[in-house]
Amino acid sequence: MNNEKLFENKIGVIGAGCIGRALILKLLEKGYPYDNIKLTYNGSIFTFSDISDNNLIDMISSNAEIVKISSILILSVPPQSFKPIGNFNLTDDTLIISFMAGITTDAIKAQTGSSNVVRIIPTGPDTITNSQAIAGVYGENEIAEELFKLLDIDYVVVDEEEKMDYIAIAGCLPAIYCRVDPQSDDNIEAISKISESFPEFRDIAKKCEKLVPKENKEEFISRFTTPGGVTQAILNGLNSGKSLYDSLMMGIERNKELSE
Repeated sequence: MNNEKLFENKIGVIGAGCIGRALILKLLEKGYPYDNIKLTYNGSIFTFSDISDNNLIDMISSNAEIVKISSILILSVPPQSFKPIGNFNLTDDTLIISFMAGITTDAIKAQTGSSNVVRIIPTGPDTITNSQAIAGVYGENEIAEELFKLLDIDYVVVDEEEKMDYIAIAGCLPAIYCRVDPQSDDNIEAISKISESFPEFRDIAKKCEKLVPKENKEEFISRFTTPGGVTQAILNGLNSGKSLYDSLMMGIERNKELSE
């Protein structure tokens, strides 16, 4: 599929927070037609300000309208905000691409109505903006693959959805490495233990080391972290004195909790 064909798709982005805006801005940078992208947001004045600053106001629409017109629906709301959105009553003609941690394919299918679902968990918004995003993907779809290619996302496809639990904590590593030295014994031990169950974790972790900013690390962490999310759970573990491995396991546990 060439870009001209891809660009015919109308994309609806539900959730215009840090990830959602980063995706939209990267799409525009790559030449995606402005008029073929719509977004919703939760009414936060801070989110509106960022939407305005990036000249995205004309994209704002309602959930009902976006669901009606979009051939690609991107879900980038916090996992805790997914169920309150309500049912969509879609068909398989709509491709659902979920950027949410925790929420399973079955849950997404049940709520949206479409069984055409691809899940992706990337590193944070800064890495999307800088064309350095690393991700794990579950589900296969040609259009999704072309979209990820357009977004310059370096991703691995997992063959079992349970492995997305490991991807969820891997996506947090650039922020975690702002606090933990990747060369430390603590990190080496943690990566080694997790790689016993998910061998791809070692390579992903090595790539994430390169995404740590040299300055403004706390600001970087704040953009990475969603209140009540997986990154926050890992940081809470570290702040309480737990080892990195135990803190990462807290992240996996939080990811599972978000699916309930």
